[in-house]
Amino acid sequence: IGFGGRVMDDSKPKYINSPETMVYHKSRTLFALNVAKKSTSKRYILCEGYMDVIGMDNYGIHYAVAPLGTALTEDQIQEAWKVVDEPTCCFDGDMAGKRAAIRSVDRVLPILKAGNSLKYVFLTGAKDPDEFLKAFGRDEFLKVISNTVPLKDLLWQKNTEDKPVSTPE
Repeated sequence: IGFGGRVMDDSKPKYINSPETMVYHKSRTLFALNVAKKSTSKRYILCEGYMDVIGMDNYGIHYAVAPLGTALTEDQIQEAWKVVDEPTCCFDGDMAGKRAAIRSVDRVLPILKAGNSLKYVFLTGAKDPDEFLKAFGRDEFLKVISNTVPLKDLLWQKNTEDKPVSTPE
């Protein structure tokens, strides 16, 4: 439905995608959704970029998807929910990845419904899932993504960070 490319040096923008068409809408599309739907796994990993998805696929993890050049949108979350009730967000381990996780909390709250949620994994020791897999291997990655943070905990952290919480109020 479209094309995407990544520059091989430090040029900006880092990713270049096809323009929007009647068929291709970046804000509604999840890269590799067609592959992830075929997976027998009961989990989905939502990561930041398609290079992460390709990297995971190379390691036999065929249930990863990614937004294309946009932050995770409500439409993309709902697309993931059509396949699994609680996808795992595995954004980059840097500050931008942590901000993306916090933004996803804001995106999911207005559309949250019973039976659906998001889980989060924060990688340490590598910048992104592709680098983590190269550095630590598939088994370690699978172990890390099994230890998730529920949406409610990230929401609490987002709203209490840098605020006094010594009283229930």
